Amino acid sequence: MVDYERLRPGQREWDLRLTKQLLHRDGASAGPRPAVQVAGSKGKGTTAAFLEALAGAAGRRVGCYSSPHVETLRERIRVAGELVPLEALEGLLQTMLAVDPERPPTFFEAMTAASVEWFARQAVDFAVYEVGLGGRHDATSAIPIDAAIVTRIELEHTEVLGDTLAAIASEKAPVIRPGGLGLTSAVGDALQVIREHARSVGAELLVAGEDFGVRELEHGAAAARGQLRLPDGSSVSFVLPDASAFSLPALELAAATMNRVCPEVPLTLDPVPTPRLPCRFEVFVEPDGELLILDGAHTEDSLRAVASELQRRRPGCRVAVLTAFAAGKRWREGLSQLLPLADSFVVTELSGTPGEDPAEIAGWLAARGAQSEVAPDAETGLRRLRERPGPRLVVGSFYLAGAVRKIVDGEQAR
Repeated sequence: MVDYERLRPGQREWDLRLTKQLLHRDGASAGPRPAVQVAGSKGKGTTAAFLEALAGAAGRRVGCYSSPHVETLRERIRVAGELVPLEALEGLLQTMLAVDPERPPTFFEAMTAASVEWFARQAVDFAVYEVGLGGRHDATSAIPIDAAIVTRIELEHTEVLGDTLAAIASEKAPVIRPGGLGLTSAVGDALQVIREHARSVGAELLVAGEDFGVRELEHGAAAARGQLRLPDGSSVSFVLPDASAFSLPALELAAATMNRVCPEVPLTLDPVPTPRLPCRFEVFVEPDGELLILDGAHTEDSLRAVASELQRRRPGCRVAVLTAFAAGKRWREGLSQLLPLADSFVVTELSGTPGEDPAEIAGWLAARGAQSEVAPDAETGLRRLRERPGPRLVVGSFYLAGAVRKIVDGEQAR
């Protein structure tokens, strides 16, 4: 089974034929409904997690298929918050590999079909599928759904999806199916592309800030609170504990989707159930009292959002950064967002995926006046990061953030 997530995108095969073959194999179970697909560049994982939390709080048995994983592959397939058992996952993947021995599925195709089958076997009554890459040809686009979400669009995977926001939006917009329902928080050129796609396929499109959204927002240190206008015209109060600024668009999209797809289900919004979001501005308190913040942000816009959130929580603070980037990422643009509040960097290697050269990144940072050094691995990088005053920030890749999180989990378990 080929794991194309760990290879360069040029090696990816782009079609839905084999995924459909897996989903319609002899003995396959029908995918649970309602089902929601979540695409986008920024916030799709957070949006999927809010959908999972809101539907679960309303009494639904929720299946959530997400990526990437942080510590174990089993995280990608969850039912009612429980990870798929290893033995069950192995059996499901063996089934998918046997469907067409002449053309075995890719890693993501097999995992996607396995998630559908596991959700059916577990009597899921609300399913969430997060897109892996793009949308038009992503394996999740072979699954029948009731609504599709497109979050904010950024420049990412440009070698595959295109080098403009409009081009990237044109690859993600097709998750909105003919005659179906779409919701989006996209803006500008990306929104115009999504609007045109929805019009061309006769789909209904709901836009954040127009058809639903947050009003009367008060964002304090402990929580964000305000009014949430829903697509049915109602307005409900919400309290989101420990809210980051970039969690609010995800909450908007998730609540609006629930309101349209499951209008009979009451929404729990005071307080909003807090989803589990590993390595998405995840904060740990270090033994010396400093903060360690883990975030998989790796694009210019997502790193700008991390910088803004740091400044909102700790105005004027200077942070020390541990970073690494997967091959092909726009790391110069991303790190430029951190330079105004960070002048101390440790750059390391990635494990499990091709990465950009740490020495080149460190040299680029040094040329801009930052203190920078190279560490051979995440464990050494974390140790050197801890030699510096905090707050301490780990960003640039979910592979790196996940590796550091595993180290921290091990320390806390002792």
